Amino acid sequence: MPSSPSFFQRFFQRVETVVLRHGSEPQTIFLLAVFSVLDGFVPMLPAEMFVLALCVLQPKKGKVIVVVFALASALGAFLLALGMGTLTESAESLSQKLMGSQGPQALAMLRDAGPVSMVFFSVFPDAPRSAIALFALSGVSPESIGAMVFIGKLMLYTGLLWLIHHLPSRVRRWRGAGPWGVKWLPRRASRFVAYCRRIRRRARCLSQGT
Repeated sequence: MPSSPSFFQRFFQRVETVVLRHGSEPQTIFLLAVFSVLDGFVPMLPAEMFVLALCVLQPKKGKVIVVVFALASALGAFLLALGMGTLTESAESLSQKLMGSQGPQALAMLRDAGPVSMVFFSVFPDAPRSAIALFALSGVSPESIGAMVFIGKLMLYTGLLWLIHHLPSRVRRWRGAGPWGVKWLPRRASRFVAYCRRIRRRARCLSQGT
């Protein structure tokens, strides 16, 4: 007897249905951006999936989508860092207990490397919550953290937008590539293109009520 889907599975399925059904509506961009702000605090839904679906369903507004979601991620990071910044004094005492006299030096290194490192962490999917908390506790300002998260997410989402628009034509060219390319790059690129087509097809079916 097949097991019934869990609460989270049903929740994600409903969210996916809502996103695909209303993804072509302009107001959906800002509604989903709010969830991306909350994702900076607790694991909600990956903003990358929102960006992917919206850029596929609203290709003419791709740049707006990229900027809005990068700003949403930056706002979430800023608010988290602002809250964690109130614990700066306890972080100083904790670092001294754990590392002795090296504690202040370690926190100073984090403060110096924080802004640049945050760009690196933010380029990857998901919100860099641990890094945000660590740098905020070390004394990096919430404004700097938010700005660096914005830059990193802007790079990530811009790359995703580029793939959506340009990868389909590249896939056709790579079909005649060498052995290494045939086994790795075109195969994964084809899966990505097929997934984008699936988003369009499912959104069309849901909008037609089928």
